[in-house]
Amino acid sequence: MKHLIVTGDDFGRSHEVNEAIERSHAAGFLTQASLMVNEPCAEEAVRIAQRHPGLCVGLHLTLCDGQASTVSAITNEAGEFVVSPARAGLRYAFGSSLAGALLQEIRAQFERFRTLGCLPTYWDGHAHLHLHPTILRLALPVAVAHGFHALRLVREPGSWAPLSQIFQWLSGAAIRTLRQYSLTFTDHTFGLRDTGRMTTEIGIRILQALPDSVSEFYFHPGAEPSEIDYARLIAVLETEGITLCTSLPPPAGR
Repeated sequence: MKHLIVTGDDFGRSHEVNEAIERSHAAGFLTQASLMVNEPCAEEAVRIAQRHPGLCVGLHLTLCDGQASTVSAITNEAGEFVVSPARAGLRYAFGSSLAGALLQEIRAQFERFRTLGCLPTYWDGHAHLHLHPTILRLALPVAVAHGFHALRLVREPGSWAPLSQIFQWLSGAAIRTLRQYSLTFTDHTFGLRDTGRMTTEIGIRILQALPDSVSEFYFHPGAEPSEIDYARLIAVLETEGITLCTSLPPPAGR
């Protein structure tokens, strides 16, 4: 059986991104969206989700290239994180004095997610920084305390690029800890190799090669080079026998 979660990242970042995510979900393709709770259009994103109760919303934990909950040792004077995920990751790895501010920010974003009226579902990270060992160690107890039950790992079959290998290693290192916390995750994740460059043709190629398992396909609606032809992708789903789903657990008795 082929089951597929389709996620739109950066929900709340802009009006254009929000509109694109809504179009993708309304078209019958996108099943969930990862919310950046401190971005300018986060509240608009929540209103969109309320109009579409079938859209699963998760937390897109943001610790680089975005707005923080408050000014702290991990932001500039405007409350903005370092843009580069690599630079941010190095700071968090070697700046032990930043741990307190980092934990405070992580807690604030999980709390903001709940304050916005979103139910705890899954969480991931902007630029996948949630897999950074320091961040994962700090964030896991917070996520579990808030009732989150799923997390994105980044394991893309067939990709040997250095960045893909880094995330394969980080994901593999995280699995044992996730199981200790009873958090669920998909078998495969697609989208890293073509991040920011997703097109209809690339999407078709990914769907046609989808393995028998539970997989996630993520992209960035509203920030890709062109509008995706969702009708063509849905036709491939039907041809390949792929069932769409979300990170929500199935109803009891199923």
